[in-house]
Amino acid sequence: MAYPEDACAAVIQGLNGAGIEYFIHVPDSFGAPVIAHFEDDPNVRSFPVAREEEGIGIASGLALTGKRGVMFYQDTGLGNSIGALTTYAMAYHAPMLLLAVRRGGFGEYNAANFQFSEMAVQMVETMRIKAFVLDYRVPLDAWPRAISQAFDYAFMTNRPIVVFLNLKE
Repeated sequence: MAYPEDACAAVIQGLNGAGIEYFIHVPDSFGAPVIAHFEDDPNVRSFPVAREEEGIGIASGLALTGKRGVMFYQDTGLGNSIGALTTYAMAYHAPMLLLAVRRGGFGEYNAANFQFSEMAVQMVETMRIKAFVLDYRVPLDAWPRAISQAFDYAFMTNRPIVVFLNLKE
């Protein structure tokens, strides 16, 4: 089954449809094809950040100046970015799309990721940040449009939106 590659292709298609200008990311093995694509795309400025809250700060600054950026990282990194999300992005109404690659669950090989990942969606919603989940319950052919719509929704509502992505089988 080629689900991971197909899922990454759907994410790329959705971000291209959204017309992103900046792709900010924390390195991730599950999302490596997405990262590689945007690092090679001459029309998108792509760069890694060392920590999630650094990426939130950069993405917020870009959004507040009208730039079209996306932050791409693991859902386990949400713990590092709670402060930046709530005291900066939410407080200053910075529209941004955060793509959080799911860890834990089916196909996970690192037992340390289960505890946090299982509660990640509820944690984000508790912070009053809108969350969407794209996984095996949503057909892959619907992913590109959902990602593009989530990006537009972030800018329409002037707030961060998190889309959780299951990029593993």
